[in-house]
Amino acid sequence: MLDLSAIARERVVLATVADLIMAATAGKALRVVVTCPASHVTVVGRLVRALHARGRPCHYWVSRSGRPDFARLESTDSEASEPTVMVIAGMTAPANGDEAQLINLRVATHAPTALALSAADRQASAVHLGASRHLDILLDYHDPCWPIVRHVVSRLSPPLAMQ
Repeated sequence: MLDLSAIARERVVLATVADLIMAATAGKALRVVVTCPASHVTVVGRLVRALHARGRPCHYWVSRSGRPDFARLESTDSEASEPTVMVIAGMTAPANGDEAQLINLRVATHAPTALALSAADRQASAVHLGASRHLDILLDYHDPCWPIVRHVVSRLSPPLAMQ
């Protein structure tokens, strides 16, 4: 069972990620590909709620043929043998017909050794990532002060204030 401070930290991190997504997709259709272990699929639902709270109607679904094992939510084994790929999509398209803004997010529950996606993640998400096979946001649930935003690609980062 999580304590209140852990829940509060997760809400702050997901609010930050939702703010980054909102800023990057203003006036554009939205598609976020989330690669995560089956034990953390509920993070996607909480991120969708954070986007809804910011006025972005969207929904999500599991994009792999297999469904996530929700019994693993109570498991002590933090990594599934294969990642679960979920897609969050905005429900409205822009009037100008532009393609959806694609954001690739990974939830890591083990010590990250590199910012790049693993080969299994790349293969699992290739259908949705197309030519854009890079990691945009990495959420680290392994950190002792979890969760933390471990990586944000520069195109999603807000500009630094000039002093």
